[in-house]
Amino acid sequence: MQTFLELVRIDSPSEHEEAIGNELAARLAALGLEVERDASGNVLGRLDSGKPDGDWLLLNAHMDTVGKDRGITPVIRDGVVYSDGTTILGADDKSGVAIILEVLQVLEEQALPHRPLEVLFTVEEETNLGREGRVDLSLLRARQGLVLDSGGPTGSYIISAPSQDKLVVTVHGRAAHAGAEPEKGINAIRVAAEAIAAMPLGRIDHETTANIGVIEGGTATNIVPERVMMKGMARSRDDAKLERQTATMVRALEEAAGRHRATLDIEIERRYRSYRVAEDAPIRNKVEAAMRRLGLEPLPTASGGGSDANILNHAGIQSVPLTTGMADVHTKQEHIAIADMLACAKLLLEIVRE
Repeated sequence: MQTFLELVRIDSPSEHEEAIGNELAARLAALGLEVERDASGNVLGRLDSGKPDGDWLLLNAHMDTVGKDRGITPVIRDGVVYSDGTTILGADDKSGVAIILEVLQVLEEQALPHRPLEVLFTVEEETNLGREGRVDLSLLRARQGLVLDSGGPTGSYIISAPSQDKLVVTVHGRAAHAGAEPEKGINAIRVAAEAIAAMPLGRIDHETTANIGVIEGGTATNIVPERVMMKGMARSRDDAKLERQTATMVRALEEAAGRHRATLDIEIERRYRSYRVAEDAPIRNKVEAAMRRLGLEPLPTASGGGSDANILNHAGIQSVPLTTGMADVHTKQEHIAIADMLACAKLLLEIVRE
């Protein structure tokens, strides 16, 4: 818990991870790991088991926090850690980082036998998860991994997660004086508003969601706005459904633009791909066997969000996210129970000692 409290006080908004990266590289080195950094700033550590035939296991968490919050002040109430209410907490994902460090410390202090371990702390997970080259996966030896980046009750772990399409749209209208000759203008904000109103957004079905999260445009109240930029996303664990949802959003834009003789620039990018870990996959067997040895009921879960597990699975590194107990992430109400972090640490220790 002391480690977690120290880490959340280190500012690390996505794309600003230098300070936390330096701290974690130093901590891994102090625990006896061989440490290196790739070109993006990711921190990679290795702890060999001394056994020539051991299969490497990857332990992963991301260093960055969502949004732009700085100066996070953790507060403990009744065994639960919150922020002081003015920022997020950063349990997403510094709880995962702290748990990995705790397990490594226990291995060292008690000289426990373990599998050969790779530890990967990543940058820009919140903002650029699917960016090409964000993580140099060629450096990894492991073919199986555990991603400490999920919520839910103790025993839950993620077996499937969605693909995501990112949409960046610019609506081009025509400027005009809004009081003297508005009929000469094409209101880009109105076009965007009509398009958004026509889109199915939010929860589409049990495995598909969509959102428009950013809209910017206009310069003054007396000018018909000629330009609007909007950003959105669609996600689904079924790629065919994702393609239909994205097409529906694009059609709403095209129809609104056509009614008003506006033009559009539309960029669509598949940010990351879905995965589904088979029931008989070795990593699932390892996780569930360790849970049962600890008296836990395995709770395989389908997720609506992406994580480094999407990238790892697509690269052939079979990975599942484990719950750390984080709750209400990406909000100022974010919190995590100390007991849940402890339960995750005990589970992780059980797995790596296998």
